Amino acid sequence: MNLPSQRTEKAYRRAASRFDAELDRCGLAPTPENYVVVATADEPYLTDASWRFIRASIKWWISVSQGNDKAEHFTRIFRDKRPGVKPKTRLAKGVSKQLEIDLITILRSGKHGRFKCLAADMLEAGIATGLRPIEWKDAELIDDVLHVTNAKFRPGISGNGNKRELILVDDCITSEQRAAIDRVLSALNGVEWDVIGTHVRRALRGARNKLKKMSLISGKEMRTRIYDARHQFAADAKISLDYEGGEVAAAMGHRSAVTAHSAYGNRKKGRVGLPVKPSRISVENVDKPSLERLSKSIGKAVSRGIDSAVDYSVEPLNHKADRMQSTNKPISPRTLRQEP
Repeated sequence: MNLPSQRTEKAYRRAASRFDAELDRCGLAPTPENYVVVATADEPYLTDASWRFIRASIKWWISVSQGNDKAEHFTRIFRDKRPGVKPKTRLAKGVSKQLEIDLITILRSGKHGRFKCLAADMLEAGIATGLRPIEWKDAELIDDVLHVTNAKFRPGISGNGNKRELILVDDCITSEQRAAIDRVLSALNGVEWDVIGTHVRRALRGARNKLKKMSLISGKEMRTRIYDARHQFAADAKISLDYEGGEVAAAMGHRSAVTAHSAYGNRKKGRVGLPVKPSRISVENVDKPSLERLSKSIGKAVSRGIDSAVDYSVEPLNHKADRMQSTNKPISPRTLRQEP
């Protein structure tokens, strides 16, 4: 079987240890059959992605501890015993400007807490830069260039190099965005997302719940995650950068230019005036054949009338004034209740 990345192996080992603990608690031997029993006992109704992770983590652990033959045996019986799949939840995959303002206002109002402030900063900085939450740990800002270690880099498989470079665009980035970036870099320097993520997500959930009580958030927006800042960045990048030339993939840290096209934020929800742009070297590291596939995919979408209202030609936008020329309706200010 293919060797997982170091980060994936860590996640597999952590998950497998929980199942080993359950086997020990139940007095069961670590056989493929018993792994299936404990893996499906308490969570009979999970998403397909969750089942894939459970299968992969236990299969990897059995292959390491008992050999590939038993790992393959586990895969076969797990496939037969696995319960039904939970219907896929529609995620927000983006953050509207109004929702961004409302969430940040709530998070920065009232009694300030470390994780409330960090959640607000991660939303603002994430929309501006597109970093994955786990990538802030090793990121560095040097002379207006953000150096980011690509979390999913695997030579020849994923990631546009070990690192990508994002150049801060003076004409587009605001002082608030720059300050948020600086604060997140300071707060998360050397900090593992697995350690701090639960607290940040809890803070964001509290802000969503407050907006719900005020009837200022939709049902779909209630599923907004910190990661959706990256989705919004992708939507914005598809408008402002040379999409078919590989700049969007480079800014996202993707080896393939098709990844952002198929899996990330909708271009129609993008905003003009991206605060960063990828360096020339980061663009050159994007897989060239994938650019051809992206061009064909866009061509097919246009020919079928999908996103017919969207102009896929690239028109760079480099001025703060351009940010006010969005085709969206103007954002009306809201009066949010302040915490005492």
